[in-house]
Parts: sequence; structure tokens; C-alpha cells
Amino acid sequence: MSEPTHSYYDWQVSTLMLAYDVATPLHRDDLKQLQERQQSVELELRDMVHNVLPKSYLENPHSDFPPEVVTLLTKATLARATEIIASSPSPRL
Repeated sequence: MSEPTHSYYDWQVSTLMLAYDVATPLHRDDLKQLQERQQSVELELRDMVHNVLPKSYLENPHSDFPPEVVTLLTKATLARATEIIASSPSPRL
């Protein structure tokens, strides 16, 4: 995996992890729950990418994504983060 692709993947995972942290905070010392959440997010992200990515890119995993594909993935990631956050209860101040 190239470095830019890896950084983008890390961004996607981090974005969804932060959204879940807003919706359902976990204690930072609960390593088991944090690991389970990360695994769940990585599977969710895999499914999302397979649903969004054009078939030609799924069949050729070594091809670089043009800006249009990166835009599709970014919109899907942000849309999912928005859904996760919107489903969280409103904070009580």
C-alpha cells in the first residue's frame, strides 16, 4: 500500500472512529472495547468502499484512484460520519 493511500485510509478510519466516539463514548482505558470498535469500523469501511468504488477499481487494486474516485470515497466517509453523529443523543448541558 502506498503511503498516500495508507494516510487516506487512516483518515477514513479516524473520521468514523471519532464519529462513534461522539455517538457512544468509550473510556480511553477500555482497550478491549476500543479494539472491537476499530475492527468494526475497518469492516464497515471495507463494505462502504466496496459499495462506492467503481467495479473497474475493485478489480484492479493496484491502480491509483483519480480525484473523482477519491471525492466519492470522501463524500461517503463524511456522510457516514454524519449519520453516526446524528443518531447520537443530544448532550445535556
